[in-house]
Amino acid sequence: MKDCFQNIMADSLTGALFAVEGIKDAAVILNGPTGCKFYHSAISDYQFPRELSFDPLNYPEEFYFGQPRIPCTYLDGYDYVYGSSEKLKNILRDIEGKEYNLLAVVNSPGAALIGDDLNGFLKSEVKDTLCFSIESTGFSGDFGDGFQKAVIKILESMCMEPGKVISKSVNLIGISIYNKYYEGNIKEIKRLLNLCGIEVISTLCAGDDFHTIKNSNKAALNVVLYPEYGCEIAKWMEKEYHRPYILCDDGLPIGFESTEYFIKNICESLEIDPYYALDEIKGARARSFLYISRFNSITGLPKGSSFSIRGEASVVYPMTKWLYTYLGMVPASIQLMESNYKKLEQKLHSFLENIGFEDVFEKSIYEEAGEIVFADGNTIAQLRLKNKKFTGIEIGLPSLGYIDLMPKTIMGSKGALMLVEQVLNGLQFL
Repeated sequence: MKDCFQNIMADSLTGALFAVEGIKDAAVILNGPTGCKFYHSAISDYQFPRELSFDPLNYPEEFYFGQPRIPCTYLDGYDYVYGSSEKLKNILRDIEGKEYNLLAVVNSPGAALIGDDLNGFLKSEVKDTLCFSIESTGFSGDFGDGFQKAVIKILESMCMEPGKVISKSVNLIGISIYNKYYEGNIKEIKRLLNLCGIEVISTLCAGDDFHTIKNSNKAALNVVLYPEYGCEIAKWMEKEYHRPYILCDDGLPIGFESTEYFIKNICESLEIDPYYALDEIKGARARSFLYISRFNSITGLPKGSSFSIRGEASVVYPMTKWLYTYLGMVPASIQLMESNYKKLEQKLHSFLENIGFEDVFEKSIYEEAGEIVFADGNTIAQLRLKNKKFTGIEIGLPSLGYIDLMPKTIMGSKGALMLVEQVLNGLQFL
């Protein structure tokens, strides 16, 4: 079967759109054809719902096409010759009075070739709402390129004034609503940091509102969760607002050891005692050990069972280390998403080389799927069509469509427990 995964990889346009869509009281207009709208609008509304209904008859407006999010100018041949200003004028009139605090217009790659002066147009047409445009998100960039470019544009447009720094406070940078469990991940990180007396000021464009983001320059420290999606933002904030930042050198806090390192690193930077968070992680470790020991005494597993992972290096690296060192599982194939940030990719390769599994690095997951597959829903669905025998655990988008009423997490101590739970049950019913 043809590998269609690359056809739906999130690109720089997706990153830019979801940066704005991740703000509660902001709206983004997509200046482009309808084909660029539907997937983005559906995913945004699924990940960060604001409306009560999916019924397309509830959204009959001209530019919405039966969806509540990301109105689109539906460019056609005429617009590519004569420009999109008339449709933009109508769409701005349509959303006027909806009480957004921020408005953005983002060109699709094709619309970027028209040459419309979007900034000049917005200045003349929008008077009472802060607005900006992104003329081009890039023609071959990845999600991180577009996301970071848009977040920096958002911060620039806010013109934040220097404020008094709040001691023992951080921003979480590089996480977006396009991360499968972004809401649960944020709640878990906040919970652990709060145990240490650390306040999270903002998560930037991952569910905060306009005014919360505008206070982000008051945080004492920026914590970059996904370097692929946040490193450039942190560097920009350091330059503009003199805010120091730290990277997750070992990737995201996935697994107990990585979570402990993550908490210690932040607390050391802020000169805070991490005792209460570490004690909580210790309790989660004990609970995990109980269930793993009972399961192992009957089945001998999970030690020796195989796994495959496909995702960002910041996810794949700590997860691979944890599954191998903590659960004794064996990697069958490891595949990474494209990114300009290579440090964690290099660390992953070195780790696999050191344990004698360098041959699984970038090995196709379709050729060798382990007993447990950690991947996006699309990859899991394709493997099922190939009649592979495995248990799939979703860690990214696109999703298989499971409706998560309770926010779930793959980070922190609760995330470690959830992953252990899914691995044990996955092996039990394989």
